[in-house]
Amino acid sequence: MSVSTLALAQTLLNGVFLGCLFGTIALGLTMKWGHLGVPDFFHLSLTLLGAYLTYTLVTEQLWNPFLTLAVTVPTFFVLGVAVQWFFHLIKAEAFTSLLLTFALFIVTESVVSMIWSPDLLSLRPWLADGLTQSTKVGSVSVAPIDLVALAVAVILVGGAALALHRTRWGRAVQAMRQDGAVAETLGVQILPITLAISGLASASAAAAGMVVAMKMPLSPGLPLHWIGIVVVASLLGGLGRPLGALLAAIVLMVVQNAWSLWFPPQWAPAVTFGLLFAFLALQPLARLAKERLTSGVTRESLA
Repeated sequence: MSVSTLALAQTLLNGVFLGCLFGTIALGLTMKWGHLGVPDFFHLSLTLLGAYLTYTLVTEQLWNPFLTLAVTVPTFFVLGVAVQWFFHLIKAEAFTSLLLTFALFIVTESVVSMIWSPDLLSLRPWLADGLTQSTKVGSVSVAPIDLVALAVAVILVGGAALALHRTRWGRAVQAMRQDGAVAETLGVQILPITLAISGLASASAAAAGMVVAMKMPLSPGLPLHWIGIVVVASLLGGLGRPLGALLAAIVLMVVQNAWSLWFPPQWAPAVTFGLLFAFLALQPLARLAKERLTSGVTRESLA
């Protein structure tokens, strides 16, 4: 099948914007998984809840979508802190936390169906024309909503990366990840840090949910469609690395979109998990090569 250059460029650009959205969703997951050791699948449900709350505030209270963040962000921060505090109280191990968050993930779909119905809901009719009408940039079309997704990804992921690498708090987080016991003896307060990470991760889900509500029709089963790309992006980008998750999500969505131009689109998820399989399969070889390189440098220095 022949594909025009314009169609290819538009498809790749759409993949970049969609990757920004998934990178924003993956931000909270990679932070909790990487620094707290909790693969929190409930984070995807929080993103969905953020989207539905945005929809409700816009359609029933006639709020501006961006103003909804004044309610959803602090609410989700408190919810994230509460969930992590509960895990602390019951002294939940990583596997127990995984089961609990997965249970919340399943329950949330039913709760959303009961409150908002299982029907598709769209926020687009309630948005200003300036947000929904695409404009030409050169030969490709760009929708303002896509630029919103890009801006939110840059602000949240960039802010998280800077906080981790440029602040004292970020250095404490990384010290806790390397060895929590040693970090605590050096004055790092583990519990406040874990609560803050969980709260901030949940707050990022609120922002991602706003973009989801503006960009796509809502249905209770959306997280089931997100889970593959978000988990794979978190793993490929390196757990606990916000920028890595964002770049991985963009690459994955660009590859999937390009794949759909020449091959059946229903096979696109197989490409995503194929890349993950190749990445995991090559990890032992990469470690072996690194060990050999290190040993070779050591022998040369001794000689």
